[in-house]
Amino acid sequence: MKTTLFCSRNDIIKRTALGGNIDPDRLVPHMYVAQQKYVLPTLGTVLYNKLQSDIESGSIANQYKTLLEDYVTDVLVHYVVVEYLPFSIYHIGQGGVLAYQNENMVKPDKRDVDFLLQKSLQSAQYFNERLTDYLIANNPDFPEYWQVTGKSDNIYPDKSRKYNVGWRM
Repeated sequence: MKTTLFCSRNDIIKRTALGGNIDPDRLVPHMYVAQQKYVLPTLGTVLYNKLQSDIESGSIANQYKTLLEDYVTDVLVHYVVVEYLPFSIYHIGQGGVLAYQNENMVKPDKRDVDFLLQKSLQSAQYFNERLTDYLIANNPDFPEYWQVTGKSDNIYPDKSRKYNVGWRM
């Protein structure tokens, strides 16, 4: 099955700190990776495949549309930032690995990038927990979330809570 992306470049620009002048071709690989690494394990194979086929067919029922637009997209766009940030200043091509440099810009310190990465990760984890809570609270609307098919290649939803802001009292 081909991979249909659950968010667009515009979703990322509107819902995160990434600027609007980012080349969409640079974002797409990170969109794919974030969707596979984070969204698929949260939704599980059965619900994930349902959403993909509904998007491809253009017929998304109301509860699935709400799930996508209000929950999955928020998770995905923030994990895209997490995946994109480490590569944002680099171009990997025939000439090898090159760093973008603009004469009017200053390269950030690694600590600054790590700070942005951590903040983006915290946002992504928050929205991921919110998505999981929504699916559990609305379980009759999403039977695929609970479906166990027994296929050895299926990924079953991770229903645990992992959000951690790093502060403990």
